[in-house]
Amino acid sequence: MAAVAPAPAFSASGIYPAFPGLARRKLRVGVFADGARQPRWIVEALAKVASSEFAELSVLCVGNSGPSRLAASSLWSAYRGLDRWLFGTDGSELRDLEPLVPASRRMAIDDARIREMRLDVAFALGGLDNADLEGLARCGVWRFCFGEGQGTCEALAGVREVIDAAPVTASGIRIHFGRGLPDRIAYRSWARTLPFSIARSRGNLLAKTSEFMARALRELHASGWSWLEHGTVTATPAAEERLPAGAELARLGARVARRAAEKVLTVEQWSLAYRFAATEPWSGSLDGFFRLTPPPDRFWADPFPIQRNGRSYIFFEELPFGAGKAHISVVEVDRDGKASEPRRVLERDHHLSYPFLVEDQGELYMIPESALNHTVEIHRCVEFPHKWRRERVLLDGVFCADATVHRAGDRWWMFANAAADGAEIHDELHLFSADRLLGDWKPHRRNPVKSDVRGARPAGALFSEGGELYRPAQICAPIYGSGIALQRVTRLDAEDYAEEEVRRIVPGTGAGVLGIHTINRAGDLSVTDAFMRRSRIRGPR
Repeated sequence: MAAVAPAPAFSASGIYPAFPGLARRKLRVGVFADGARQPRWIVEALAKVASSEFAELSVLCVGNSGPSRLAASSLWSAYRGLDRWLFGTDGSELRDLEPLVPASRRMAIDDARIREMRLDVAFALGGLDNADLEGLARCGVWRFCFGEGQGTCEALAGVREVIDAAPVTASGIRIHFGRGLPDRIAYRSWARTLPFSIARSRGNLLAKTSEFMARALRELHASGWSWLEHGTVTATPAAEERLPAGAELARLGARVARRAAEKVLTVEQWSLAYRFAATEPWSGSLDGFFRLTPPPDRFWADPFPIQRNGRSYIFFEELPFGAGKAHISVVEVDRDGKASEPRRVLERDHHLSYPFLVEDQGELYMIPESALNHTVEIHRCVEFPHKWRRERVLLDGVFCADATVHRAGDRWWMFANAAADGAEIHDELHLFSADRLLGDWKPHRRNPVKSDVRGARPAGALFSEGGELYRPAQICAPIYGSGIALQRVTRLDAEDYAEEEVRRIVPGTGAGVLGIHTINRAGDLSVTDAFMRRSRIRGPR
């Protein structure tokens, strides 16, 4: 198909198209598919665009060949059927595209009327050739892409990472401009690979990826050509993709069997550690720390310390395994390693964790995670340390984890993780702000401000050191609680947020510690938590 869109002007660099008028109207998106039935998660992604305030589906063009299919072995087909039966669907069941647009805007791919539509984006699905779509849209041909190889085969999204037990799986949007320009990658993100099920891992990956098209179009609408140039990165040549061989499926089966045995023979447990020191290098080693080990029927995690009247306390999440939900407890510790018996201080009919402590105007407050209640709530201490009263709901109707507040200048900022429907909550950091701690909290215009399971979820209070602001973040791959990525905050304002990883804090060798996911400090008291697997027969390991 010949190029038919008018030749655009170019940006100041002379590389990417410049469209200064994009923000004055909705973006016109054309959907080009090899068949009218496409995976459900893609249809849902397009529906989000169709209902947005910044873009519209201007045309749907469906080829005659039908959706492309991979030649699958009987072993692969059998595995996929069993995997989906055990772990659920992954969003790839087929749905009809046609209800997304009126009949008057459904056309054949070679319809001459498309040339007159002045499309901004051509979104391609399936086995269509990019060369046949070049020039139809001013901002190029867009596709979902997956993996480090940035391939565009939806049926293989996340498969190779599970087979190879890769810790993370990448996804994003690949933009093809043609005219000899290199492809670009927009909205690239990393999700945790769930190495025991392709269906479960893909379900998590694709649920999150379904948000990317609307988010990228939102940024394009707001920024025009500057986003194409500065908000994307150069793509690598797409890698060859293939279905796993029988031997690879056998290795996956053996891995699943080993994990099943591990679940039967061990108990996974978090414990606390603390020490008093003038400075804290946060090396990941627990040498020199006093350990607080919970009884075998529960775990302790998410420690937040406070010092009052010369005494030291640690608030933490306490989860009895049989309860199905956690509450907040407190323990008093001293410099000789002695600790009081834990005392329950806050409990609800839903799960509570991450008891973030903050002082404001002479009052002490706690913001425990209450994601399962779809709220972020703040509690005021009315009798230290054991009595707390809910002061108000800061955010309602949200599913946010580990809310962490920080005051910068005359404004309060809240960092919290939230997830797309069907996706894990570890991946995407959202930002909110208010002029008062108890004020009205508003979402940041660029939410989510980070989409990367390797360093998004909060891991404790922000702190300043050497004139720099640092944010501890959880490394949630290959396992939840793998370690902490210490992020230097380089921009924090109403327009944007940026940070860069400075170093990683991972468990030291020895002592059987497999993970940490919280660090905090009050005065000279440092606290952290530690993940271990305890044998049901021989004790901790």
